[in-house]
Amino acid sequence: MIELSPFLVYLTLAIIAAFCILMYFFVRGSDEYTVEEMERTAEPVSTMADSHGRVTMLLWLCYIGLTVWALAYLYQHLAEFLAFP
Repeated sequence: MIELSPFLVYLTLAIIAAFCILMYFFVRGSDEYTVEEMERTAEPVSTMADSHGRVTMLLWLCYIGLTVWALAYLYQHLAEFLAFP
């Protein structure tokens, strides 16, 4: 019988829960910012369209998550950064 580490089980469940939460905000954000609104505010730039609009909740969560990760990484590796010549 395979013995599972409780940490790995909880980590897997946390990843699945985080994915479900992100998908919820992704779907909810697409309801807030419609295709018609994007097309109305879009400006052609080269072969792409640049659209101006509000930031969705999914993007705010990504910004917050990246900021938390960056601060945790800086805290974890601060000694390495200070030792850099």
